[in-house]
Amino acid sequence: MKKLFSLSVVLLFIPLIMLADSAKTLFEIANDHFNKGEYEQSITLYDSLLRNNIESSSIYFNLGNAWYKMDEIPKAILYYEKAKKIDPNNKDINYNLELANTHIADRIDDVPEFFLKTWWENMVYMFNEKEWMYINISIFSFLMLFVIIYFVSNKPSTKRFSFTLSILFIVLSFTSGIIGYNSYKIKTTHNTSIIFTPTVNVKSAPDENSSTIFILHQGTKVSLLDESKDWQKVKLANGSEGWLLKTDFERI
Repeated sequence: MKKLFSLSVVLLFIPLIMLADSAKTLFEIANDHFNKGEYEQSITLYDSLLRNNIESSSIYFNLGNAWYKMDEIPKAILYYEKAKKIDPNNKDINYNLELANTHIADRIDDVPEFFLKTWWENMVYMFNEKEWMYINISIFSFLMLFVIIYFVSNKPSTKRFSFTLSILFIVLSFTSGIIGYNSYKIKTTHNTSIIFTPTVNVKSAPDENSSTIFILHQGTKVSLLDESKDWQKVKLANGSEGWLLKTDFERI
């Protein structure tokens, strides 16, 4: 019976192992095409990995590099942004994203943010959601340790010390949990996009006959707000808002 169970477990994991090996091989072949300057072939292979729900910052980053080599700047920016959502502190990703953004026509200054909001965003981007999960588990483990010490110790000084640290780790666990959840939401929520249409007339209302309030060009990043049928309300980093067609952009 035990042998049958062991065999069943092995058979269960064989397809997963084969899939992982296949994905690794395909990724390496795509990289080989890229290194040879065969960018279209590498893009096809990277895309096939994504279509099979195999996602990583490396795939998005390399895909962005391939599109950049083909002078498709909006697509390069899109995939660099996708890579950044997974690995926000990667220096290579951030450098290439900044480099790609120097090629777009629009220069939009950020609105100065309240310092607490900036501090909070820096905390969220300090680690990705998996790293925050590990941090939270570690903090919670220390919390449980001090709770146990509090209940098993007979010394008043030890109980006071463990009680104080338990309160501290409760606060830290709660805070890291919230930050980790926000990091997860940033990764999974697609509320930003990259303009793909060469030139876009941004309207004052979701109507083709409404007035044009400003013009955007391909490669510009916008935040997504409300939507109305074929129209999407967007917001720029400088606070400007307007409406454009959903066909004008690709979600990050």
